[in-house]
Amino acid sequence: MKVLYIDELLLTNFAAAAAFLLAAGLLAGVRCSGPRLVAGAALGAVSCLVLLAPPMGFGPALLYKIGTGAGAVALAYGCPGVRVFLRLGGWFLALNLLLTGAAALAPQAHTANLTAYMDITPGRLLAGTAAVYLAVRALLSFLGRPGQAAVPAVLELGNARVKVTAFYDSGFTLADPVAERPVVLVRYDAVRTALPEAHRACLDAVFAGTGEPPDPALGMRYLVCGTIAGRTLLPALPAAALIRQAGGRTWSQTGLLAAFCPGGAEEGWTLLLGSDLAGRMGLS
Repeated sequence: MKVLYIDELLLTNFAAAAAFLLAAGLLAGVRCSGPRLVAGAALGAVSCLVLLAPPMGFGPALLYKIGTGAGAVALAYGCPGVRVFLRLGGWFLALNLLLTGAAALAPQAHTANLTAYMDITPGRLLAGTAAVYLAVRALLSFLGRPGQAAVPAVLELGNARVKVTAFYDSGFTLADPVAERPVVLVRYDAVRTALPEAHRACLDAVFAGTGEPPDPALGMRYLVCGTIAGRTLLPALPAAALIRQAGGRTWSQTGLLAAFCPGGAEEGWTLLLGSDLAGRMGLS
């Protein structure tokens, strides 16, 4: 008869879930804050208690695993776009399966409701978790990260502080040729409701093509944007600052010009910036 110590089980799985959430973020190019990581890891730890539940059948057990895994990822990273979220969830699942496969080499493995319990010491399990995480770090240091991370930031525009997900694109070349202010590109649909009313009305009219003249006090202008589909004009408004906080540090850039393009946050970012500004924001 095997005795399970709940506190030991929860603490061990909490550490494993935290390591795998961090590793999934590294592989998907996304970062999360400490409190969010704790919340996601806590759900991952609690979900292992399904070991003690009565057998629920393959279908319900599979739905439970998918739901708790997606919930852990959502708590840690939110929803930074459908594709990015699916990558995060896929990596989180793959890393858990990798550890399970490695631990299955140990004798006396038990499973219940698609959850594996290995009769090994917490120290060996945590050592295996650390090995998987360090292997991910080593792989990324050798091959390079899959793109710069999308990070949370705040764009000050008018009297509003708009929360955005900033992404560094080394190929970003949108520029202000007149005043030479730093330029960022913002996905309008993703931030529309957070903008001041006057800015929102101005941009609504521009994207609707009503021809209504903008309020001169807003200082709106147009920037030429070149893409593979050709050249287009994007409306741009002066922004007071872009602010990013991480690890007890704060990066800030003032005197920006925020250009807006239609579309939501399906690619995992709501604000795009280039190399010069990324360096000043601690992203390169």
